[in-house]
Amino acid sequence: MINSELVRRKLSRLNMYLDKLKPIADSTFNEYVSDFYKKTSAERLIQLIVEWASDINTHVVLESGERPPEDYTSSFLKAAEVGLIDQELANKLKGSGGMRNIIVHEYMDIDDRKVYGTLSIAFSDYKEYIRQVDDFLDKLEK
Repeated sequence: MINSELVRRKLSRLNMYLDKLKPIADSTFNEYVSDFYKKTSAERLIQLIVEWASDINTHVVLESGERPPEDYTSSFLKAAEVGLIDQELANKLKGSGGMRNIIVHEYMDIDDRKVYGTLSIAFSDYKEYIRQVDDFLDKLEK
């Protein structure tokens, strides 16, 4: 059974992380790249945003009777399969799992320009994610 209260708590936390990311996303690239704290905060916030969304996806997928997602990327695709979010949004968000892995595991030198370039996109796409998950829960609770 999908635990709406749990998902809504996670959405609230996700929203808080996005609100903390917004001022960093609104800074210029030069401000971003020259400020160690902005860079590391942005990287950590991206990590947390992806992880919390993936937790929501996994909970809903499992409680829908499906097999668990294999990774962060597939969690968004499986979330679309069970109707949590639409396919268009899943396709937009699936790449954020890879960005999270690059940041966390430092597979290569982190490209500041690439991370900075994703900030405003991540902000708007994850705000849409919150809206769609909230709509899903509203329908579920009726």
